[in-house]
Amino acid sequence: MTRFLFTSFLATAVSQAADKVTFDDHVLPIFEQACLNCHNPDKTKGGLDLSNYAGALKGSSGGKVVESGNTASTLIAVVRQTAEPKMPPEGDPISGEAIKVLENWIAGGLLQNSSSKAKKPEKPKFDTALQADPTARPDGPPPMPKDVILEPAVVASRSSAVHAMVASPWAPLLAITGQKQILLYDTDALELAGVLPFPEGDPVSLAFTPNGRYLIAGGGIPGKSGVTVSFDVITGERALTAAKEFDTVLCTDLRPDLGSVATGSPSKLIKLWKTEDGSRTASIKKHTDWVTSLDFSPDGILLATGDRNGGVWVWEAETGNEFHTLRAHQAGISAARFRSDSNVLATASADGTVRFWEMNNGNEVRKLDAHPGGVLDFAWAPDGSFVTAGRDRTAKVWKPDFGQKKVIDKLPDIPTSVAINQDGKRIFVADYTGRIHVYDIESGNRVGELDHNPPTIAARLQQLSEAEKAQPAAIAEAEKNRAAAAEALNQAKQKVAAKEAAIREARKTIETSKRDEQEAANKQKQTAQQLEQQRSKLADQEKALAGLREQIQGRRKRCAELDPKIASADGERKAAENRLTEAKNAPEGPEKAAAVTAAETASRQKTETLNQLKQQRQSEAQPIAGLEKQIQDKSTVIAGIRQEIEKLNASQKSHQTAQEQARQRHQSAAQQLPQLEKQLPEVKKALEAPTKSLQEADQRVTEARQHAEWVQRKKHHWQRAALNAESIAVGKEAARLHAESETLSAEFAETTRSVEELRAEFATKRGELEALRKDAESPGDSETAAERASVVTTLQATVEALKETLANTAAQMNEQRSKLDALLPQIDALRRKSEELKRQYVAAAPKAP
Repeated sequence: MTRFLFTSFLATAVSQAADKVTFDDHVLPIFEQACLNCHNPDKTKGGLDLSNYAGALKGSSGGKVVESGNTASTLIAVVRQTAEPKMPPEGDPISGEAIKVLENWIAGGLLQNSSSKAKKPEKPKFDTALQADPTARPDGPPPMPKDVILEPAVVASRSSAVHAMVASPWAPLLAITGQKQILLYDTDALELAGVLPFPEGDPVSLAFTPNGRYLIAGGGIPGKSGVTVSFDVITGERALTAAKEFDTVLCTDLRPDLGSVATGSPSKLIKLWKTEDGSRTASIKKHTDWVTSLDFSPDGILLATGDRNGGVWVWEAETGNEFHTLRAHQAGISAARFRSDSNVLATASADGTVRFWEMNNGNEVRKLDAHPGGVLDFAWAPDGSFVTAGRDRTAKVWKPDFGQKKVIDKLPDIPTSVAINQDGKRIFVADYTGRIHVYDIESGNRVGELDHNPPTIAARLQQLSEAEKAQPAAIAEAEKNRAAAAEALNQAKQKVAAKEAAIREARKTIETSKRDEQEAANKQKQTAQQLEQQRSKLADQEKALAGLREQIQGRRKRCAELDPKIASADGERKAAENRLTEAKNAPEGPEKAAAVTAAETASRQKTETLNQLKQQRQSEAQPIAGLEKQIQDKSTVIAGIRQEIEKLNASQKSHQTAQEQARQRHQSAAQQLPQLEKQLPEVKKALEAPTKSLQEADQRVTEARQHAEWVQRKKHHWQRAALNAESIAVGKEAARLHAESETLSAEFAETTRSVEELRAEFATKRGELEALRKDAESPGDSETAAERASVVTTLQATVEALKETLANTAAQMNEQRSKLDALLPQIDALRRKSEELKRQYVAAAPKAP
């Protein structure tokens, strides 16, 4: 019941996040539920009393646990259990809803009750939002290695710990320190993209310039020598060598304007070196222990440095003058890194924290208790998100607002370095065993591993050749297994198809027989209706035929009755016409006109009467022929109707038979269908095994073919890499021999000059000797002769010595000429070979899709 009430309280508290969250109403109930067993007035463990508002604000013996506005306060870190001591130490951790209430209380100004005023943040406000646009990349495509050698400078018996690892800010490129080399990897393909030899020793520090074009590496031989080398990422060539030290360079960076290099080492000194001539421009003695990390701000204005004792300083990059002293860390600095906008510096420490400093006043604006036991590395992404790795064997991804996004725990070993790629989708974690693990940030899943000790190209090609030889047999075996699986599945499908066909046939029979039965019944009904219609029609026709006969009989009877009347009217008409003739032929007199008129009227009336009777008889007699024709037609129709009735009777019997047959088919199929449907699932279930086998066989065939294609692509890739490596090696040898020939040519020219001088001196001395000999033959006193003989002897010795020297020098000149004559064809041959290898390398480039 108590837990239910507490959960209900939390739900209410979270819903009021937009309103005031106070200590009395919302925070104290959480403390009572989870904290007051150890942190009360009677038992103030760690000097912390959370039973009242004043005690909560006072904090513990280690300092304040809450700070107004700072949701990364110690209280939040310990209840999230991301820092020691984890709270509560026993039992269930505080729920996410309760932690949200605590964060809202801190963000809202640590209110005691609803009438309190929010406390102002103790630290000055600083806008920690990223100021620079992370999408404002440099012009042109991101710098990626092009034709850089892939032949490892060293292949060790086993991998060693990775000292440093850094991702390009714009390109999918990761640089990793190796043994006397730096490895460049494509972070999308997870393939080796280049090898940068570092023969001066082991590189231990790496940094890209903000535009991603140059990579500086620092390292050397511990206790003996140190140096930095800057590489052009695109060509892999050494662009600059600077900072000659007497111990290994632990950290280094190249100023974005390429004007200077900064180094830190066990000497505790920060040194600035001028890239133009390699001269040292500053040596800063401020750190009290080894300088372990340094970083130029991306705008090139500041330089941040950290040491093994936890000291952090910020310097003016141009002059080396002190800019900020940042005091807070209690243990060594593992990383000091500027954000891409140069406004915020992050410092990670073995004390387990990462602190963030704004550069206007050097104030700390955020503190994260990131990893109990110590933060071992830190890396920014261009968008302001970042990643940390710690001694607790976890890597954490953080959002630009400093909120935690993803935790990747249970790393295989303690991490030594961490990096996040340019698009913020992958992180790379290196450990003490030399393994480099790749994780997808969104899912937290491990997606690959990079080889820290890659084999030689020849070893790769040998492995690929052996794999290539095995491919045809593997593909053939996979296809054979697929064919067998397909045949087994086909047979099982045929059984299913046969059963389904039988079911379809049974259902079809049921459907068609039912339809045929209904159709036959409908036809019977229709035929019965048609019979009834035909019979009714026959009756109507016969009735109509009788009516026609009655009409003819009546008309003939009426015609017979009219014939006497017509004869009588015709006689009366003729009598009237006679009387008219008589009236017209009577003598003229007063009564004649009246008599003629009366006779004419009588004649006309009789004629009209006769005509009427004739017309009446004609109207009666005229239809008789038509009626007789109708009777004939009607008789024909009646005969047809009787024939149709006979046919319908026959159809009726046929439909009855069809209906019975359809009924029998329906019953038979209806009895068979349930059995077939019951058998079908069993037959279908038998498909599962061969279907799965075929899918697996298909997958194996696809994998075998894809692997064969992959082997071919890789073999071509590494054959091309071998061409490039040989071309570069031959070119270097040609350059070396050319330099040797230049030296030899200079020596030959000097020897030739010496021979000429010796010849001239020899001729002079020999002339002098001949002159002395002639003088010695001339008469003179004995003392002069003795002196002359002594001079001749001395000069003779000088001439002989010159002759021998001339002979030796001439022999040396001839030897040099012979060497030079032999060397020049070698150089020419090597150059031609290098050009041919380059041509083959270019010709072997993959065709654009």
